[in-house]
Amino acid sequence: MPKKTKAGKTAAGGFKKGPMMDGFRTIEEPAYLSVKEENIAPFTVPLEAFTFQPEPDMIVSHFKNGDRERKIYCNMELSEEEQASVKLLQETAKKEGLEFFPSVAIMAGRFLSRARGDPHKAIKLMHATQEWKAEYFKAGPVADDQVFEDLKYGVVYFCGRDYGLRPTIVCRANRIPDEWYKDKKAGIERLIKVLIFCMEYMVRYMVVPGRVENNCLIVDLKGLGISGVPISALSQIYSVMSHHYIGRVFRFYVVNMSSGLSTIAGWVKGLLTDRQKQKLALLDTLDDLKKDFASHQLEEDLGGSRPAITKFFPFPLQGPPYEKNSTESCSTKPVEGAHKVLSAMGARGRIWDPSKSKEENQDLEYSAEAYDWFVQNGFAVPPDCHRQHEAAKKAELEKEAEAKRLAAESPGGITNSDLKVNNSDGLAMQDEEEDDEVEEEEEEDIIIQDPAAIKPKGLFSCSPCWCGNN
Repeated sequence: MPKKTKAGKTAAGGFKKGPMMDGFRTIEEPAYLSVKEENIAPFTVPLEAFTFQPEPDMIVSHFKNGDRERKIYCNMELSEEEQASVKLLQETAKKEGLEFFPSVAIMAGRFLSRARGDPHKAIKLMHATQEWKAEYFKAGPVADDQVFEDLKYGVVYFCGRDYGLRPTIVCRANRIPDEWYKDKKAGIERLIKVLIFCMEYMVRYMVVPGRVENNCLIVDLKGLGISGVPISALSQIYSVMSHHYIGRVFRFYVVNMSSGLSTIAGWVKGLLTDRQKQKLALLDTLDDLKKDFASHQLEEDLGGSRPAITKFFPFPLQGPPYEKNSTESCSTKPVEGAHKVLSAMGARGRIWDPSKSKEENQDLEYSAEAYDWFVQNGFAVPPDCHRQHEAAKKAELEKEAEAKRLAAESPGGITNSDLKVNNSDGLAMQDEEEDDEVEEEEEEDIIIQDPAAIKPKGLFSCSPCWCGNN
């Protein structure tokens, strides 16, 4: 776990230094997620998400008291006030010599929103999340094989998407197995791990910066009275989501409450702020879910038309349509595999940089296979993907041309890349005359007993090579 300095800073703690990203010094972060390709659902991210234009209230929510809260932060121009707030946070972090994981740095705007613009409070929140990540993932990423068996219970799973293409997690409290209750601590840890797997899966594969960055959460309390609600588990779920995945939940639906729970929930809701009320929807009837979802995105017992799900992983996600109240089913086969389009950095997104052009700020970062994926599926290649593809082709051609030039200029077609110098051992390449002398000496020591024997290698034989991390 990273150590704290007197100023509350997080020391590198063994993490390598990274590049400047989004105006912050960064350090290399641990891996958070490991999932096999065959376990990534075909409709993990819909093709429509890449052209989706979020409505204004999907980007920034406005409340009756004049307050507002941004929902979509990346690859999108911020207001002058927001830009000034982010700049102050970046300058404060730089002045204090702070370093953050890239996944924490990109959440700067979300932390500032929670801190009401106070850079010092935002930094405390950033440290808290960074320390939690360093501790939770120190043994390695959450892998699909670690949660595979627990996902089978159907306690937590992705079901569909709402009208804003936001992926929706369903949490069925009445499906928590008895064994999780018997060992409450271990049971909660298993539940939290499943949830964290879902969230890390979402931020890597299910979002498109500037278009879809949030999720919804449906909590089903069917069959549970006041005493049956797993308060401890739900409070810990809330803690993880609200502290370390800040600004990700767009709406929190609670359905199938008993009359007793409804009464208590009504009292509680009266104490909530406008921000909290906007996120929390305590529904009296399942028909209210249809106001935000197409029918086939929900199971029948949640007011939709989809049969009850029995296999929960790979996540049983649906293709279009996504419009509110839609009762239509998909008329054509949905496009599969769109999760392959964005690179890890592309899914992460970027903070708007006023010193760069609008095009540079809005461009997504695509994977190496994205261009071919669009072409092979018969879709128009997005302009930013096309630009990146052309730039990569140009760079490759220039590299080949440079290699040919060096080969033509070098005696015998030998290029500088063929000559390896081990600087760490303090060795230098000898000149050609010294090399010739060494070669002659070596040849004198070689006794060739058979004309068919293998001849000794030439001077410029291959030596072991090394490569760094990608």
